[in-house]
Amino acid sequence: MTAGPAGRTLPYQPALDGVRAFAVTLVLVFHGGWSWMTGGYVGVSVFFTLSGYLITSLLLVEHERSGTIRLGRFVARRTKRLLPASIVCLTAVTVGAAAGWFEATSSLRRDVLGAAFQVANWVKLAGDASYADLTDATLGRVAPLEHYWSLAIEEQFYWVWPLTMSALFRRASRRSVGASIIGLTVVAGVAAPVIAAVWGADAAYWSTPARVGEILVGASTAVWLHHRPSDRLPAWSVLGAPLGAVVVTWAAVSWPADRGPAYDGWLPVFALASAAMVVGLQRPSPWRGWWSARPIVWVGTISYGLYLYHWPLYVVLTEERVGVGGVGLFGIRLAATVAVAAASSRWLEAPVRRWEPAWQRPVAAGAVATVALVGLAIVIVPAGDDSPLVADAADAAAASIAPVDGTLAPLATVPPGATAPPAGTAGTPGTAGTAGTAGTAATVPTDVAVPAVTRPVRVVVVGDSTAQVTASGLTSWAADHPDTVQIADASQAGCGFLRSGRVPTDGEIDWQGQCDDALDVRLPPVLQALQPDVVMLMVTMRDVEDREWDPAEGVLSPFDPRFRQRLLDDYLAFAERLRDAGVPRVAWVLPPHPIAPFQGEQVKMLDPARYEVQFDVISEVAGRLPDLVEVLDVRAWLTAVGGTRDGGRRPDGIHWSVDGSRELAARYLAGSLVGVAASS
Repeated sequence: MTAGPAGRTLPYQPALDGVRAFAVTLVLVFHGGWSWMTGGYVGVSVFFTLSGYLITSLLLVEHERSGTIRLGRFVARRTKRLLPASIVCLTAVTVGAAAGWFEATSSLRRDVLGAAFQVANWVKLAGDASYADLTDATLGRVAPLEHYWSLAIEEQFYWVWPLTMSALFRRASRRSVGASIIGLTVVAGVAAPVIAAVWGADAAYWSTPARVGEILVGASTAVWLHHRPSDRLPAWSVLGAPLGAVVVTWAAVSWPADRGPAYDGWLPVFALASAAMVVGLQRPSPWRGWWSARPIVWVGTISYGLYLYHWPLYVVLTEERVGVGGVGLFGIRLAATVAVAAASSRWLEAPVRRWEPAWQRPVAAGAVATVALVGLAIVIVPAGDDSPLVADAADAAAASIAPVDGTLAPLATVPPGATAPPAGTAGTPGTAGTAGTAGTAATVPTDVAVPAVTRPVRVVVVGDSTAQVTASGLTSWAADHPDTVQIADASQAGCGFLRSGRVPTDGEIDWQGQCDDALDVRLPPVLQALQPDVVMLMVTMRDVEDREWDPAEGVLSPFDPRFRQRLLDDYLAFAERLRDAGVPRVAWVLPPHPIAPFQGEQVKMLDPARYEVQFDVISEVAGRLPDLVEVLDVRAWLTAVGGTRDGGRRPDGIHWSVDGSRELAARYLAGSLVGVAASS
């Protein structure tokens, strides 16, 4: 092809910054946890399509003007535009991780490296299908770089697309290039639902091949508009702006957060609504005037920073740390995000974009900055196996339950000042504090004395990830007091004691099957081999999530009497199974309610009334089996010590920090468990 007019450039369209503002607002509100914005993630799709349109338009204009696409200059422009703020954000998260801000997040080092190398989406897909990965997104242990997957997809497109267009221009006419781009768009659009059907919802949402169709819809829009001046577009084309916005808004408020068209591969079709907005803003109209309003355009100009910084700030500014929730918390998060993004735009991004050296220097600077960030992350960010869910290996060994050699000696407490009876004789049974039944902050002691015992109390912990974290604190305490407590952790992250049924948020992962296997296959031999004096049961969220047993019934919530009855039946049955397995005492923990940055439909999991249904059932089980089950009200203990909003104890609003779990063990659980065990 020959070069076109030398002076042609791509004119600035302020209304498209208005579209950016619209898209980022959807994401900010969605991540703010508002229950009416369950599909706000479609704002990312709007960004994809808009990026495809703008980048392709720039490449078309450049080739028309100069007869070539200068790849080095393109990479330099993208590097200057995207990398400085990204490096600053990743560095801040890295330093924050070293300071302990994100200690409940699994494998943060992996996330930093994936983001730095622009492959965050593939890192997510390559991760094991484990509950630890799932909970990072849905159970409050929220990863601060969770949003980098979309940036990775765009950056991968930026690397490949100029090369693709250069190859097309070398081998085809201008008309054929346009047809080829539209053909690629059709292929990508067809591939997305196929990927969803063959590889599942995660691949449909996170993989580049499944999402590139949305970007290519924007590229095809650029091809279609390239030689169509706005005054030659039909007058009715302006309707694309309001109609497209209506479709996007409808999807944002009606599509579910964890299933639906976005996870079935239909986002390339949805991208037609975004393309309609772009087309509708080409001609002068009241709609274009509204999208071009100065405040809206300003938000659009800082939209990259808003998206980049908002999620780490949301994760850090939790209800526990800030002390307020609801609208107040959202306002604080939003204000902080806008302030940081505006400062970044003015004093970091804009000066770098104005820097005009030879293209090699920005690329080299970006490479050096990335390498430095990677080195920093490797040095100071804990590796994935440093998760607080898992007890220290040395502590676990020191606190492990000794094998039974013959018959266990009877367990009893020793009165203060008395000499411990020799093993095999009985002392005086006792209890620890008032750990018997569910109480209040006024009745549950803040510190429970640990009585001396005739032999170590053998404790087995069973439950979900909150039980695992709690067990890690008990393990640390037991390692320092091996003559008082020995402990084994038999919990399974993501698993409760409610059997059968299907939790909709599980998607295609058979969590219930894994949980049934943990209780039916793996737990019985543990109990037989270790002969515990007490089994501690603890689950926070799993057993109060909406669940479907019978399609004819539909999905039931804990407030439905049928749900409650099944919960009671399963809890009673499990307690009786433990008794039949020879467990003399069960300590059933009432955990504190979650306070976490949930999104969309998951906001309902913050309702304390859900957990009160579970607590009421546990109390009923204890009432029916008083010689077996005793309730330990950790919820009331946390209130008594004034820690319900203490970010140091539960930094993610659900799981204990390392120090928090150790404090809980030392001040309340160790003495309570010894008392429960010795009272049998």
